[in-house]
Amino acid sequence: MVNAVIEKSETKNFWPQQTAKIAVCMSGGVDSSVSAYILKKEGYEVTGLTGWLIKGAGRCCDNGMVDAAKVCDQIGVKHTAKDLRLYFRQEIVDPFISSYSTGYTPIPCITCNNVIKWGSLMQYALNELSYTHIATGHYAKLIFDGKNYKILRSKDKKKDQTFMLWGLTQEVLSRTVFPLGDLTKDEVREIAKEGNLIVADKEESQDICFVSEKEGTQGFLNKFLDPKEGCIVENKTGKIIGVHHGTHNYTIGQRKGLGIAYTEPLYVVSLDIDNNIVYAGTKDELDGYELIAKDVNWIEPMIPRTHEPMKVMAKVRYNSKTYPAKVQMLDNNKIKVAFDEPQSAITPGQACVFYDESDEVLLGGGWIENKT
Repeated sequence: MVNAVIEKSETKNFWPQQTAKIAVCMSGGVDSSVSAYILKKEGYEVTGLTGWLIKGAGRCCDNGMVDAAKVCDQIGVKHTAKDLRLYFRQEIVDPFISSYSTGYTPIPCITCNNVIKWGSLMQYALNELSYTHIATGHYAKLIFDGKNYKILRSKDKKKDQTFMLWGLTQEVLSRTVFPLGDLTKDEVREIAKEGNLIVADKEESQDICFVSEKEGTQGFLNKFLDPKEGCIVENKTGKIIGVHHGTHNYTIGQRKGLGIAYTEPLYVVSLDIDNNIVYAGTKDELDGYELIAKDVNWIEPMIPRTHEPMKVMAKVRYNSKTYPAKVQMLDNNKIKVAFDEPQSAITPGQACVFYDESDEVLLGGGWIENKT
């Protein structure tokens, strides 16, 4: 099954020269483990690298770190754990909490990619371990057109993770390998079984790693944020229809947890943090065509930066499909995105990610600031 990976000339998925030394960012899951296994089979010098991110037990830092070390032992490569607990707390956990206090709904995994995997771990691998590249278990393709690196959707469209990679730059992509870009999840499982890897049948974790399944996001946030009681207001009429226990417990598009009897389902349509109000409305009130995104990153630096609208395919959440849209550059590294069709629950703090018109090449993305 590993031979399925060696179709480099057909897919043009980026593979570095054989002299490359590759540190694989390993979480202890099947995807990153198979990435290390494949690269070792391909003849590269490989090491496993795991960030120790959480103080005490955590889904990616107890069994995960142990499993990563065991897999490395199985395939005959070294494994290193880098203590990033304090840095992770400062750069990922604290901003996550702060975002909810200001009415934003963050995606910490994207920030973690930018700051931890392609930040601290990459620098550690290059500067302290003297490796030349890092690899991850993301389902994405990387190609080099002779001038720029491009991120393309993976073979497995259901598992495609390019949405999470919009913050990467040409500099880090020149030192990156995505070994799973030409594989499906089923093929990855088969490779893991072929190699007798201990994680071959390990289940995936879809949740935020520092939030336990038992407490959930609300339980986690309530340890740090004051559950200040306030009003739930009907969006169209301004009528008070209920009471909430902290705006941080709500996000745009949320239906459950409102505790209000109404003639039709109600959703959170906006949050007024200053006045401690949750506005609720019907599903159609969630729709919007336009948004402003900030801190925009373009994968290719030469994408036109004029103020003329550019046609793209875009989406505002990981699991949704893309829709035709136009993006227009604004000042202060912001963009205006105008969709051809209405988008439901455009949420501040989430990401708007855009692809070329073929819907295959990742162009970039930005953080949603507001719906216009």
